[in-house]
Parts: sequence; structure tokens; C-alpha cells
Amino acid sequence: MHIAVWADSVTPRLQYITQHILGEMLGFEVVLTENRDQFSSFAGAKIAYGDVEFDDAISISPHGLLGESGITRQAVTMGCWNSVPIFFETNPHAQIPFDLFAAAFYLISRYEEYLPFESDEHRRFPSTASLAHRESFLEIPLVDMWVKELETIIKQKFPDVAIKERSFQFIPTIDIDNAYAFKHRGLLQSCLGLGKALVHFRFADFAGRLTVFLGSRPDPFDTYHRLFQILIQCPDAVWFMLGGKRGRFDKSVPLGNQSMQALIKRIASEYRVGIHPSYASGDVLQTVREELNGLSEVVGQPITASRQHYLRFRMPHTHRLLAGLGITHEYSMGYSNAIGFRASTCTPFRFYDLMDEKELPLTIVPFQVMDRALLTMGCNAQTAAQRTLELAQRVKRVGGTFSTLWHNESLSGINEWKGWENVLGEIVNRVKAM
Repeated sequence: MHIAVWADSVTPRLQYITQHILGEMLGFEVVLTENRDQFSSFAGAKIAYGDVEFDDAISISPHGLLGESGITRQAVTMGCWNSVPIFFETNPHAQIPFDLFAAAFYLISRYEEYLPFESDEHRRFPSTASLAHRESFLEIPLVDMWVKELETIIKQKFPDVAIKERSFQFIPTIDIDNAYAFKHRGLLQSCLGLGKALVHFRFADFAGRLTVFLGSRPDPFDTYHRLFQILIQCPDAVWFMLGGKRGRFDKSVPLGNQSMQALIKRIASEYRVGIHPSYASGDVLQTVREELNGLSEVVGQPITASRQHYLRFRMPHTHRLLAGLGITHEYSMGYSNAIGFRASTCTPFRFYDLMDEKELPLTIVPFQVMDRALLTMGCNAQTAAQRTLELAQRVKRVGGTFSTLWHNESLSGINEWKGWENVLGEIVNRVKAM
């Protein structure tokens, strides 16, 4: 089924966002044109994106953002449309009173993250700097809700058109930042850990390390059997493995370790495995390439999925680098200290490079919930599951993709994770039953 969109000027930004909303989300073949006669003679669903009104078309008045190039600070004033927050209002009396395409583009492209901002301690864009946080819509899939409203309007105006029915998907993901708490650290490193625990009078830590070192009890972060049991009903799950050298923020077992290789191969036999570019890698092409090649060697096939360690990325430099290395799916779009929708959507989307004004061959798969974020927000095990399931319900209502980020260590039941052993299992069971 085709849909025609007329505009005074067909720009790369307009091409990108109409293809995403009308093509990817609603399933149309999109015909973009600047020719009024061609548009008028088109038989089927039509959207006029301009100040000229057509009796047989849905009208959206442009804000101007999609006709621009470059990045400038945008004036954003919030309004409301059918009880849903909106901005870039252009015609308050129209059926669609705002520039839905421009507003969606602003959020999905992460336009605000290209502007100057005060970063956090890891040089990341903080959730508190986002429009979604300031205007209290971080925990709703705003773009998907707009598209739901647009779908209703299209069906009313063009009752004969067939619109793709969106289906709810669930993609749990696992980050292996610390494969083991104490095992496979080497004799020197293990002895140093024991000595440090004694010096600081952490006797429980000392006892735990010693019993694991002597083989008297399993490593607390070795929760893989449990994870396999939980994820047996989730074939789309993705695991991300660190591949860099050990450092202050990179504490996993090196890829050269035989036990680590065996673990990775075991995971890769059942699930998709992605790279977790190290904290130290930054945007250094050679470092990321080496880590990617090392993991590919272990897995025995090319790695095409990635998530940045500590969710550290720079727009658009990190995404250009990853796309250039053959990564096709990127999973870092979320916050470390808040739950919700960083790009205001629960639909995977192609990355748009605002500096080069072009789409990259890289699909962004947003996640909505991270275990560490829930902990940071003060959730206990019970409230963590509850908050997560509330978001899952919102995603289901719009037929989106719900994704969680969990770590093997959060199932350990030790330290700050005491009582969290069954949270992921409860979430998976209840989401799969929706």
C-alpha cells in the first residue's frame, strides 16, 4: 500500500523521518513529491506537508526544522493533543496541530545531544539534561503514541487503506562487565585482592574471595546457569561481552583466558553475542577494531551488534566508527540512572547523522530499563519489577519493542544486589505472558 507525501521541498531530513514513521512503523510504500499535480492525481492515502491545503489529504503544517541543515538551539514550547504532550505547534485549530514529523525527528535524531551540555563524570549526556526529563515524558513512548494517533486519522480519512499491524516484541539483553567476581584473575591479582580486603578490614570479602579461590564455593557472579534457565524462552536475547584490556573501568576476564572463551562459546551457541567496546577504547578506531576482531575470533563469526561500556558514546562519532566496522545494530540508547525512553520511542530506528545530514546503515535498538538504573533510583527488588512491568505495558499498547539491560552480577544476591536474585526471572515470565 502506497502513501503520497507532498512538500514544498523534499529534504534528507524529511525523507528520513517519513520513511521511518510511514514506512517502517506503518508499513507504507512512501512516495515523496514536490509536484502538486502528481500529488493531486495520486489515488490513495495522502499527506500534505506544507501550507497548501488539499481537500483529499491530511494536512501537517511544517515547523521549519526539517528544511534546515546544521544544528541550532530550538525553541520548544509544550502543548497537548488528545491528552498527549506535543511541541512544535504550528496550527492549533488543525486536526494535527503540530509538526509531527519535525518533533519526531528532533527526538529520534537526539538533536539535543549535539548541542552543548554539561556532561556527567563519565562524559555522558545526563538524563536530567533531556527535554523528556524536564517536561516529564521520559517514561512514555511519545513518538509511538503520536504515530498511533496518526494511524487513527489515516484510517478515518482513507478507510480502504491497509496499515501494518505492529506486534509487541521483547528483547532482553545481558552485559557481562564482570564475568566473575574472583575466579580467573591470576595468582598475583587474587593475592592482591585478598590482601586489600584484609587491609581494609573487609573480612566477609576476604572470606568470600578465599573460599572461591580454594574451590569451596562457586563464584558469586557465575550466574550463567540461572540466566540460561530464565532466557530459554527468549531466543532474541543478546549478550554483550567486554573485549578490552583490564583497566579501572574494564574489569572483566581477558578474552585470552580459556575459561572466558569457553563461556563466550557457550553463550554464542544459543544467543546473539555483541561487542561491549571497553571504557578505555573511547572512539579509537584501532582499539575498537582489535576488540571486535578478538571477540569475532572466539565466536567464530562476524560480530554485528554492539553496546558501549558505561553507555559512553559521542554523537555521531561513535556511530560512524561502529558502522564503518560492520556493526549493524547498536544497543546503547538508554540511561544509566533513569528508566524510560531516551529517544522517546520504543521502535528501533536507523541512525541519522546530523553533521553529515545522512542516514547511516546502523539500526539503533533502544532499551527502557537497566538494573543499575533501578538501583540508583532507590528501587528494591519488588518495586524494580513493578516499575519495569509498567513500562512493558506501555510498550505493548503501542506495539513496540521492549528491551531490558541486565548484568550477571545482579543475580548474585551479594552486596547491593541482595534480594534481587529473582527479579529478572519474574520480569521475563510476566512480560512473556502479556
